[in-house]
Amino acid sequence: MFQNKLFNMAIIILVAIALLGTVTFVLWKTYLDTGSVVEGSSIEEEPKSIDEILSLTISTDEITTNLYSGDFIMVQFDLQVDNEEARAELEKRLNQVNHIVIKILSSSTPEDINGAEGLTELEARIMNEVNAILNNGRVVKVYTTKKVLQ
Repeated sequence: MFQNKLFNMAIIILVAIALLGTVTFVLWKTYLDTGSVVEGSSIEEEPKSIDEILSLTISTDEITTNLYSGDFIMVQFDLQVDNEEARAELEKRLNQVNHIVIKILSSSTPEDINGAEGLTELEARIMNEVNAILNNGRVVKVYTTKKVLQ
């Protein structure tokens, strides 16, 4: 069986392709699957009513700051959390949230923020940074309620 070099090469190539396919599939399912469940959420989570959403939402102050390019921006956000404890904690940490928003905007250019994709990326960055400081829950959605760029 191992006397034929062509046969040995064919076996080695087939095993390598199988391993490469397996690794690719695992990475695809782990990192690139857009339908994957976010950590801490359940698949069968019922949609919340608008009253529940409003009761779990905190508004930031109107924030005016310079962008990295020297332009000015005025923004305001609503942050929706997943429970009442997180809402109470977020109210107490509102100054830290404002700091996070200013820090993110100060390192951004108008091109980073323009368009729907830029705004979505900004909201995601804010959500990730705020979730890093929360102990009793997490931010599930950031809504941009005001944006003026000069």
